[in-house]
Amino acid sequence: MPRSIRIYVFTILALFGATGCSHYRLGTGVERPFETVFIPPIVTKGALPQASAIFTTQLRETFIRDGRLQVVNSPAEADVVLDVQIGKYSRRALTALPSDTGLARKMGITLDVTATLRDTKGEKTWFTDRPIHVERQIFTDDGSTAGATFLQPVQQTQAEYQLVPQLAEAVAEKIKGAVLDTW
Repeated sequence: MPRSIRIYVFTILALFGATGCSHYRLGTGVERPFETVFIPPIVTKGALPQASAIFTTQLRETFIRDGRLQVVNSPAEADVVLDVQIGKYSRRALTALPSDTGLARKMGITLDVTATLRDTKGEKTWFTDRPIHVERQIFTDDGSTAGATFLQPVQQTQAEYQLVPQLAEAVAEKIKGAVLDTW
C-alpha cells in the first residue's frame, strides 16, 4: 500500500476517533438540584454518646474529599441539610475462648443509622430516615493471654473504642452514596 494512502486512511480513522470522544464526560453526568450541603452534628440515640464528634468529622471529610458537593458551615449558606442520627449499636459473640466459653474472643458489632436529606427552605425532602446499616468484627485478644481472662473485658472495651473510626468511615461512605449516587 502506498504511503499516501496509508496517511489518508490514518487521518480518516483519527478524525472518526476524535469525534467519538469529543462528547465524553467523566462521572455519572447526573445534575443535582443542589451544590452545597450543611452537616449538623450527628445526634446519638444509642450506646455511643461520645462518638458524635468522630462521626460528624468523618462524614464532613468524606464529602470534602469527594468534591462533588461543597460542605458549608451553616444552613443559611446551604442548599440542603443532611441530618444523621446514630441509632442501635449492638454486639454479639462470634467466637469464644477455648478455655472459657463465657468469654468472647471475636465480637460482631452492628450499627444502625438514619439519614435525612432536605432542602433548607423546607420545600423538598429527598429522603427521610433512610436506614444505614454497618457491621464490623473485632478480636478481644490476640490469643497470647490464655490464662489471663480477667483482662478480656478491658481488651474488649479497647477493641470497641478502636473500632469507632472504622464504623464512622463505613457510615460516611454509605451516606455519601445515598446522597450522591443516582436514585
